[in-house]
Amino acid sequence: MARFVVKEAVREKVYPKINIAGAAGSGKTYGALLTAKGMAKEIKATTGRDAKILMGNTEASRGRYYANEFTYDIADLEAPYNPELFIELIDYAVDNKYDILIIDSSSHEWDGKGGCLELQQQAGGTFQAWKKVTPRHSAFIDKIVSSPITIIATSRSKAQYEIEKDERGKASVTKVGTGIHQREGYDYEFTCFFNIDVKSHMATAEKDNTHLFSNGDFMITEQTGINIMRWANSSNIEPEKTRVTATDSQTNTASLDEIKKQIVSKAVELGGTKNKTLMDTIKEFVPSGNPNAIGDVETAQACLEKLNTIGG
Repeated sequence: MARFVVKEAVREKVYPKINIAGAAGSGKTYGALLTAKGMAKEIKATTGRDAKILMGNTEASRGRYYANEFTYDIADLEAPYNPELFIELIDYAVDNKYDILIIDSSSHEWDGKGGCLELQQQAGGTFQAWKKVTPRHSAFIDKIVSSPITIIATSRSKAQYEIEKDERGKASVTKVGTGIHQREGYDYEFTCFFNIDVKSHMATAEKDNTHLFSNGDFMITEQTGINIMRWANSSNIEPEKTRVTATDSQTNTASLDEIKKQIVSKAVELGGTKNKTLMDTIKEFVPSGNPNAIGDVETAQACLEKLNTIGG
């Protein structure tokens, strides 16, 4: 007699687990907050209540850089950054009925002070020492996967520098993110795993169970969070239908992303943050000075048109 019961699979409630990776300056924290804000908007639209966002912050004052643009609670995490600290954070968020938890950054659990790599050294530094550490790290991963809460984690990419040449042969050094500061296989545990390019600030979906981000690179916006939450709240949907719906719902987002690409390109052409006129102009449309924060096509188009008048 079989030891299992077979029945028709039915879509159940989904709590998305998202990871945003990137090198320093790529926009991980900002992207996480934009995604969370979009998710909160969708929760408000469908339930009528205000969603609660909690950030577990390992990044000192950087966790408050955008407090004037977003509404969220913050819990400052201090070393030692052992797995149990992050498990406690997740349990706290669940117990206090937060809808969305941001872990910024999850890399500290692995290679921060008191993290798994340090714990392994304290246990003797041998291969056998991992027998003591691996179960603790696995408990952290299991807590992320199984918890009834939406989680957006960030992770640091390992910095690598590449030499690029322009059409005139002039060389420049560009920082790129390759790999992450976490244990191998960490990315398998997430619904979506995004990697942000430090130069263009465009994201690539390295893993995407939603099929929402299969059309190439994209800019993380509030709509990213809205679309993920809509996917999570859908039931009895077929993957092929999901892809069609995603294309329809992201038409405006794709247009917005394309204009943002042009804004970034124009900003680079004009000298970036060193050009005060450029930055003052961008801030007329987005107070942070970050084009990624522009949330609608009309504003983005107006910004681009004004940028095109600078210097000529």
